[in-house]
Amino acid sequence: MMTSTRFRLASLLFSAFTALACDDASQPGGSASGAGGGDGIGAGAGGGSSAGTGSSMAGAGDATGASSAGAGAGGAGGAGGAGGAGGTAGGTTAASTGNGGSAGGPPLPEEAFTLLFRDDFDRLDAARWQLMTHSWAENLALFSRSAATIESGHLVIRLTPAPAGTTDDTGAAKSFLGAEVRSVDTLTYGRVRARIKLARGSAVVSSLVTIYTPWPADNWNELDIECLGAQPNNVQFNAMVYTGAPVRPPVTQSVSPTQYPRKVDLGFDPSADFHTYQIEWTPSGARFSVDDVLRHEWKERIDLMGLPQNVLMTIWASSSAAWAGAVTAETGTASATYDWIELYRYTP
Repeated sequence: MMTSTRFRLASLLFSAFTALACDDASQPGGSASGAGGGDGIGAGAGGGSSAGTGSSMAGAGDATGASSAGAGAGGAGGAGGAGGAGGTAGGTTAASTGNGGSAGGPPLPEEAFTLLFRDDFDRLDAARWQLMTHSWAENLALFSRSAATIESGHLVIRLTPAPAGTTDDTGAAKSFLGAEVRSVDTLTYGRVRARIKLARGSAVVSSLVTIYTPWPADNWNELDIECLGAQPNNVQFNAMVYTGAPVRPPVTQSVSPTQYPRKVDLGFDPSADFHTYQIEWTPSGARFSVDDVLRHEWKERIDLMGLPQNVLMTIWASSSAAWAGAVTAETGTASATYDWIELYRYTP
């Protein structure tokens, strides 16, 4: 009898938690990260040269959810670097309806995750992190080493006005300097957990990202938590995979991913204080949590997501006013602060 009562109580609590989820429409365009060349500090993943990613870029989609973002321009300063995709040229967007939370499945056992390292940002460790220097067409900022600093035990990344005449390696003018801090090592299944005060500012995007980085991209795997600073309580979770026919090296034209964005109203302003954000990636799905509450779970094409991914912390300015807001005076004063970050390996 006692066991039966406990079971009924657990079922009622689970149902009540599930009922708290509320629907919210996501921006149809979604996000799409573009790989781009950067010189960085140390070698990027997928090869010894400076091939790398251009961080997340979302474009405004049409009513059918097709991405309107075009192909981006290349990475600045990296001899081994090629262009970055700003959005997904020819890519598609799926599952663009959001919700305010998701009960999802039960938590995964803690013993399945092994802590690789925790960085409290007492210094910027070049053995762990690369500072990238590139851009792409829909990114109004050029990533710069000067935009990432360690201050009182925090990593601070800033978006600031660029000096007059700032261009990327294609000659395209850039109005801002931004930052991409990228892990030297990669994860193939694991957990990324970080305490962050995300950025406020119209057109500003700050993020926690995992992404497969070789460029031109012969495949695509990416998981994003992106704060859209014009309405910072609206955080977008996204998964991106390549669903097309396999390509054979050498690759001269990057593939374009299909993306599965989900915009969620967190119910608070993530730029006002620190909160804990987590991406958990296993062969059975990707789980996105905020303050240890599961907000979104993606499984639809998890069979296509099995490539090694770097971890990125970024801030940049989007040219898509429909997605991230129009550029204003506050765009060039934005910053995101990372208190600590933890990387875990998943071993079932």
